Amino acid sequence: MSGLKKFGVAMGYLVPSVVWLLTLAGLVYAFQFWMFVHLPGRAGAVPRVQELTVEPGMGAAAIADLLERKDLVADAKKFYLLCRLTNSGQKLKAGEYAFFSLSSPAQILDQIVQGKVLLHRVTIPEGSTLADVAAIIERAGLGAADDISRLTRDRAFIDSLDLPGDSLEGYLFPETYYFSKTTSSKTMLRAMVRQFQINFSKKWQTRARELGWSVQEVVTMSSIVEKEAVVDAERPVIAGVFLNRLKLGMPLQSDPTAVYDLADFSGPITREHLQRQSPYNTYQRKGLPPGPICNPGAESMRAVLYPEDVPYLYFVSNNDGTHRFSRTLEEHYKAVSIYRQNKN
Repeated sequence: MSGLKKFGVAMGYLVPSVVWLLTLAGLVYAFQFWMFVHLPGRAGAVPRVQELTVEPGMGAAAIADLLERKDLVADAKKFYLLCRLTNSGQKLKAGEYAFFSLSSPAQILDQIVQGKVLLHRVTIPEGSTLADVAAIIERAGLGAADDISRLTRDRAFIDSLDLPGDSLEGYLFPETYYFSKTTSSKTMLRAMVRQFQINFSKKWQTRARELGWSVQEVVTMSSIVEKEAVVDAERPVIAGVFLNRLKLGMPLQSDPTAVYDLADFSGPITREHLQRQSPYNTYQRKGLPPGPICNPGAESMRAVLYPEDVPYLYFVSNNDGTHRFSRTLEEHYKAVSIYRQNKN
């Protein structure tokens, strides 16, 4: 047999062998890749939550490297291949993520594609002012307080929300919200205003019209009730007292209004505060102040819309969250005397 024939025979046996070996290698790699995709990213990983941030503009390769550095996947190249095979490379969303260490690469990829980012809890208590809201958002690491404060008084932004007044005071509904670090300041504030609009229902709007009040007037009065009341059961009574004063042309004489526009006020309220000239000071000016003095909750707004029909014109604290209500000034002076004795 000639050398050429011998080579041909040898090649005849060799080619099937090479194909078989390549096929076997491919099957082995495919099995290994399947194991990589569906099993926890790191063998023997300790159960824990690992946080990381996918920055805007990061591509699939950079994200794969980041996941490998954080010990969430064992092989960055395989994770990048997974992105390519699933056409996910252009679908990866930036944001702050929290991954469970036993998650598979497939689960991690799905979380990034779906944009299931870490959400931060933000609770706005009843009676919070704009300054309080801005500080709460800043403490949560979701925005600068100064930027939030400027936005709450931005005329164009307020108009875009179809709200009256010169600020968002009164319309940032007290509630617990969940925001990501990529949520814009405008989006957060819109969510709070939207929650106000949901709570101030059409039924309440109709009720306000029946009483001859605008929404702004209801919210303004509600903000005063919010600052004065502690116990929910007393809110309609306190609202009734203030409405009685308005009907008689008396000044509302609400202490919180006297210090609302004082920056960084921390108390206590003094006689000098009550005597200071301010458009918000209801000791010096009759009627409602020019706008809300805080963001009231639903109970305070309900109290103003459905106040108690009471004979009282005065009230003073009992030092336990409740108040003593009086019909006459003489009764009130006695109640104030008791308050001072108990306080001392």
